[in-house]
Formats: sequence, structure tokens, C-alpha cells
Amino acid sequence: MGTQSEVKYNRLMEKAEELFCKLGYKAVSMDEIADAAGISKMTIYKYFSSKEDLFIKAVDSISNKTYINLVNHIDEVDGTIEKIDVLLNFSLDSMKSFSLAFYKDVMDNKYIAKNLIENKKKMSKKIFTDIIDRGIEKGEVRKVDVEFVAELLNIMIDGLLINYSEIINSEAALKNFCSNFYDFIKYGLLGN
Repeated sequence: MGTQSEVKYNRLMEKAEELFCKLGYKAVSMDEIADAAGISKMTIYKYFSSKEDLFIKAVDSISNKTYINLVNHIDEVDGTIEKIDVLLNFSLDSMKSFSLAFYKDVMDNKYIAKNLIENKKKMSKKIFTDIIDRGIEKGEVRKVDVEFVAELLNIMIDGLLINYSEIINSEAALKNFCSNFYDFIKYGLLGN
């Protein structure tokens, strides 16, 4: 089970991630996180020098857990179309776990946004590369420069994030944007 310190730390991270996802960074206080975790605020400061440090760690943890979960879901299916469906549906479903305030607070913090985008690029490129490679091996995807296509997909996503972050001002707009983008990726690249 772990030491008492490990148990407290894990509970702290679980509750911090939960509150940040639901309410965003700005709307959550250290007191609220401490109360939710059943620990003192001083205990939080034993592990983190500031709320921002805790937020950075929470976003990193959320990102890593999401990536592992996504890869596991993708590995459960065989076909290229099915893998893309899992990727796109997983992304749409996981969006529901995060409030618009969370997305905006992440993007407003240049350091967190930069790190998250860099990690997302690495993770996305690996996922895209694996799906395309397996699709080529199975004859479901024509032979292409896999590295180029994976990088192109990442560039498209980056450009969209940068250019559309200003106009996405509600959860419905975010969901609509992602749904349309994923539809283009799935059918624009692979046909019906």
C-alpha cells in the first residue's frame, strides 16, 4: 500500500487533478485542494512550492495517464480504421473530463502550454506512426512516408490549436471543432 507519506501524496494528486479538471486552475484554491484530499495545506507545501508547481505536475500526470489509456485502447483493436475510430472517439470522450476553464488555464500558462504541446507532439507522433505503420503492413493504408505524414498531422493539430484557441469559447464550440476536425482526418485521408 505504501507509506503514509506516499498515501497522502497520491490522494493529494488525485484530488488536485480532479479539481483542476473540473474547475480549472484559477478557480481552485490550495485550501480547497487540501480539504478535498483530507490533508493540511502545509502538507501540500511539503511536496510543492506553489499552486503553479502543483498544477504543472497535475497536468503532466493527467497527460501521461491519458496517453497510456489511449494506447491501451488502440492496441485492443486490429484494423486501421478501427484504430483511428478509437483514437478519435477516445479524444472526444476524454474531452468531457476537462472543463473549458481547465483548457483555457492550461493554454494561458505559457510554460505549461509549451510543455504540454511538446509532450503531446511526441505522444501523437508515436501513435500516428504506429497506426500508419500497421496499416501499411496490413495493406489498409497505401505506402507513404510515415514520418512525414505523422509530422504533418502534428503540424496540422498545432496550427489548429494556435489559430482556433481564440474562437473556441464554449464546451459546445470545442466539441464541434474536434468532431469536425476528426471527421476530416478520418474521411479526408482514408475515404469512406
